Amino acid sequence: MNDIEQQELKKENESLKEEIRLLKKKTELLSITQPLNKLSQFLIDRMDAIIFIKDVTNDFRYFMVNQNFCILQNTPHHKIIGKNDYEIFTPDVAEKYRRDDKIAINRKGEYTFQEEICVPGQKKVILQTTKSYVSTSEGNRLLVCIGYDITKAVEKEIKLKNAIKVEQEAHQMMRAIFHELPSAILIKDIEDDYRFYIINKKFEQMCNLPKELLIGKTDYEVFPKDEADKYRRDDTEASRYSEDAPLIINEIVTSPDRDVSTHLQTAKFSFSFKGKKLLVCVGNDVTLQHQMMEQLKNALDKAEQADRLKAQFISNMSHEIRTPLNAIVGFSQLIADATSKEEQEEYQRIVMLNNNLLLTLIEDVLNLSVLDSGKMTFNNTVFNLSEMFGDLAIQMKDKVKLPGREFIYEVPLQEVQVKADRERLTQIVTNLITNAAKFTRQGYIKMGYALKDSGVEIYVKDTGMGIEEKNLTEIFKRFKKLNSFIQGTGLGLPICKSITEQMEGKIWVESEYGKGSVFHVWLPCLA
Repeated sequence: MNDIEQQELKKENESLKEEIRLLKKKTELLSITQPLNKLSQFLIDRMDAIIFIKDVTNDFRYFMVNQNFCILQNTPHHKIIGKNDYEIFTPDVAEKYRRDDKIAINRKGEYTFQEEICVPGQKKVILQTTKSYVSTSEGNRLLVCIGYDITKAVEKEIKLKNAIKVEQEAHQMMRAIFHELPSAILIKDIEDDYRFYIINKKFEQMCNLPKELLIGKTDYEVFPKDEADKYRRDDTEASRYSEDAPLIINEIVTSPDRDVSTHLQTAKFSFSFKGKKLLVCVGNDVTLQHQMMEQLKNALDKAEQADRLKAQFISNMSHEIRTPLNAIVGFSQLIADATSKEEQEEYQRIVMLNNNLLLTLIEDVLNLSVLDSGKMTFNNTVFNLSEMFGDLAIQMKDKVKLPGREFIYEVPLQEVQVKADRERLTQIVTNLITNAAKFTRQGYIKMGYALKDSGVEIYVKDTGMGIEEKNLTEIFKRFKKLNSFIQGTGLGLPICKSITEQMEGKIWVESEYGKGSVFHVWLPCLA
């Protein structure tokens, strides 16, 4: 006999030994079960529970099962007895059952748990199983297992829990809605001195106080007495109103700390709940609508003011344009009729002067129009402010110098680099100097600058007639002329103000009537 034949013979011997061992086990199991009479099997088959007994010493093989177990597993009785879980179920299911068996043995008592039984082709079943480890007087060790079908009970419990959860979620949702409503809601206990019973977050925000400091309080404990008196009068009257026809009140509610004022349109009515007579107050915040009405009113006022300004503008422009035009037309005719060269030169000088006045007037109107439209662009560049003042001084010196009036410019530093629109900055200073020249006959006109507050402060000072204190806030208004005998449209200073503010600066004046004025312009333009 060769080696291969010897190996095959050896395998056959081993297989035969295993079959003999299994047969022996079954024989032992049969010898044990024979003492159990038919009455015992009859009784456990009639029980509602699912009963099965395993032989712990024999690899947890099924020792006895009742009819309910066979029905549950959809397997006949003779195919279960003598088998273990690994020979009946899939490996993962068998492994799970084996773990439960070992837990019951380790506890040496009862082990109760819930488990799901999934039988192919059948509905899932939920069992409440109790496994008990038992030692018999004959020395056998058994695992007695009793299971009850609690599928319907679990389903009812799940439905009940789901219903409770839905109700809780609905309750939470209603609470969330109640607290997140844009309306301020306050419910008072009418029979308990109108004390605050329930409030929402909007009411807390309106009062600027947490609910812990409001619930259980009366209006007299929260608001000043005069306000509390008003609320009590309203509450007393509203107690006679119902939900179908509530009392509507328009009111301004100010928080106790006086930090928040809210315009409310409040509906108040009474109703009964669980034996309590309650007053419901629902206030809708109409502050925005009130502000919009105020804005609309302001817009109407501005429109009316614009109409007045328009009429004033047309009146002023008609007068201001006619004055130089009449001079231009009249003296142009006189130039033609002049008999001497001196007369022609004088008339030409007057025509040129009025040409310049008319050009300045038109430029002012156009500049103001562009500024109002918001379309004025600023070409910001870096340049030397001292150099700009030097160039401007050369241009303005001859224009403003008169006998008895001196023009001075002060430059504290040789070089100051700024970033701004040089043309617009020059326009501001030129307008201020021109304005000073109109009201200064003796003394001086001085311009200069100083570094201040991380910016540049430009000033134009004069020793002119000055401005009365009551007119200090009026001079920057359009077409405002403090002296109707001095030429001008009253637009120069408003143009300076508009340009300065659009350059994110500020302009103001200091003056003493009869002694002179100082105009200041501060700009954040340091490079």
